[in-house]
Amino acid sequence: MIPSKVFVCFLLVLTIICVNPMLGECFFGTKCTDQDKRQILYNCVFNLKKSNPDTPPPRGGLCCNVVRELRGTKGNMMKCIAKLLTKEEKEQYDVTRIQKLKSDCSLGRSSSSLDEVKS
Repeated sequence: MIPSKVFVCFLLVLTIICVNPMLGECFFGTKCTDQDKRQILYNCVFNLKKSNPDTPPPRGGLCCNVVRELRGTKGNMMKCIAKLLTKEEKEQYDVTRIQKLKSDCSLGRSSSSLDEVKS
């Protein structure tokens, strides 16, 4: 009977941790902070503001370097950051563009990439 009580307590703790929006996903998953969000918004401002044209950041530029530094091209870091936006920030910044930073800044090869060397 004791092992089942321990298991139930473990599940309860796991549930509490997993539903905390500040942790992003679950405690195994992506975690992000307000500081991470501020770094992305500050360094990618030209690509994320709704008032600016929707252009992807250069993969070798500051914005993508910050995204990669925060491991934003892996897991759900950009979704986590989008979840942290305040109402006012959602009015200024495009959530879809934030989430696209994952693929825009990935170093994987893409045939449409302007960064590739053409021979």
